[in-house]
Amino acid sequence: MEDKWLYWEVTHHLHRFCNPVSDAAIDELGGLLDLGPETRILDIACGHAEMIARWSERYGCTGVGVDLSPYVLERARARTDKFEFVLADGAEYEPEERFDVVSCVGASWIWKGFRGTLEAQRDRVKPGGLILNGEPYWYTRRPPEAGEEEGFHTLHECHSIARELGLTTLWMRGATQEEWDRYEMLQATAVDRWARANPDHPGLPAIRAQHEKLKDDYLRWGRAGYGFAIWIFRS
Repeated sequence: MEDKWLYWEVTHHLHRFCNPVSDAAIDELGGLLDLGPETRILDIACGHAEMIARWSERYGCTGVGVDLSPYVLERARARTDKFEFVLADGAEYEPEERFDVVSCVGASWIWKGFRGTLEAQRDRVKPGGLILNGEPYWYTRRPPEAGEEEGFHTLHECHSIARELGLTTLWMRGATQEEWDRYEMLQATAVDRWARANPDHPGLPAIRAQHEKLKDDYLRWGRAGYGFAIWIFRS
């Protein structure tokens, strides 16, 4: 559709975290990352910044959030003033510093896949720092219905790729089915509410059509075919 960021704004408007994670998962991750007042975080595709805002409130950490959507950055800036927010393509953003933690959750398309994303994160983290990555994965193999553009890996393949890049796997947490369902179906509720409030919006037909396809894919083969995992790697 013409304005893809409007699509993401509409479908994810009800989400605090724009990925299949829960409050408990984010709290657990914050503890595992050894965060503190001196910790500097770079969060690529930061979305609404709920994750880093919570960590800043609890641990005092600061840093930079980067996203290409002007909609989410408006909400992120209203959420916390402890982070600098940059409107930019993550692949083109070249920070002047290296960070203690570099995060990219659910946006490996920025660097054309899991391997490219880990390489980019490795280039932006301090030696010995931590990489936080969130990525869909196939449970066993690619379902026949999935298009070739769905270039995911199995969990073991993800672990092997990280090891090939000189990273050490410290943690992996798969999303629960409840977290996945909530993430996917909350989008359906958000689209319905937005459509009822904006029945004459020129973008509504395209938003509905795209969402109906993705919803059908999830219920037809995605729910049984792939999961979502968050990883912590030591550089």
